[in-house]
Amino acid sequence: MRQISSWIRIVRFNPVFCFSLMLLIMFSFDRPALANRSDQLQLIIKKLRENEALYDNIEVHWREDYRKKYYSEVEKAGVPQSSDIVGHWVRQKEMFYLNYEGKRTGPPADARQTGIHIKKGYDGDVTRLLELRHNYVENIIQGPVYDFRGFQPHTIPLRWARTAVPLSVFLSGREAILEDPRGTKGDVVSNLFPTASYVGEETLNGLRCYKISLSHVRNKGTSAERISGRRDFWLAADRNYLPVKTESYNYYYSKVISIESAVLENLQEIQPGIWFPVTSSIAVMDGITMREENRPVVSWKREYTVTKVALNPEYAVDVFRNIEFPEDTPDYKVEDGKIVK
Repeated sequence: MRQISSWIRIVRFNPVFCFSLMLLIMFSFDRPALANRSDQLQLIIKKLRENEALYDNIEVHWREDYRKKYYSEVEKAGVPQSSDIVGHWVRQKEMFYLNYEGKRTGPPADARQTGIHIKKGYDGDVTRLLELRHNYVENIIQGPVYDFRGFQPHTIPLRWARTAVPLSVFLSGREAILEDPRGTKGDVVSNLFPTASYVGEETLNGLRCYKISLSHVRNKGTSAERISGRRDFWLAADRNYLPVKTESYNYYYSKVISIESAVLENLQEIQPGIWFPVTSSIAVMDGITMREENRPVVSWKREYTVTKVALNPEYAVDVFRNIEFPEDTPDYKVEDGKIVK
């Protein structure tokens, strides 16, 4: 009894002891959660992959508007100031079809309008590609040639990165990206190791979201290892894990102001339990202003408006095979990355 009384007196009259005991209790509860963050990340990626599969067979029609803020460096580079695109995307089993067509206007020094046109079909065997550069060029390529312009809802924020890999693969790291048939060496430069971590749950516009942070680790495992930036994703748990918000940071310009942001909005239930963003946008800040003045100024913005979307299209294989080419279009046949005709 005396020992118990002494213990009670220590607890009652020793504030340092009480504070230490409180910290011990807090960390005891927190450690399992921290230890399970890696498991939680893998569970989220698994659920994300399962939800991406709901959109494997899809048809989307959309409008795409691009506007760039003028400044002298843009004019010198000849970067287009605006473009207006109409897109049509069909993904059906392993086959796909893309028609991406419109007009773009050059910078003030050369404000001529030029055409944009990419038409691509893959029938499960051969990709037929029509592309307008200075003139139309036709390519017939053995195997699939994937395209980041394919309108899959989970990869809308990745269109700026110009990658065709699914978001679940993108979050799984360098090896997963390079092993995926849609991945390319251009998706991860030689010294880049994307590394994802689970941050926690947040509520965004009334939606329960899992926040995932993808660090851009350079020179991993060497004395020169550093983090050059990151992308934060908010995946809406009750909306098919759609990335309703993305913020990207380039640490050369700022660690606290995002260089790029993407939002998916106006989510519509296109089938029971399956949601699709009718509107979405990507905005990119001017890095020079951000670095020198520590404030965000929009450099360009791209907005997407879906006009029609449907799941499980049932087209004949001819839709993916019979790509019409303008008369007298030069054509090239490519096998194993080499022109054979």
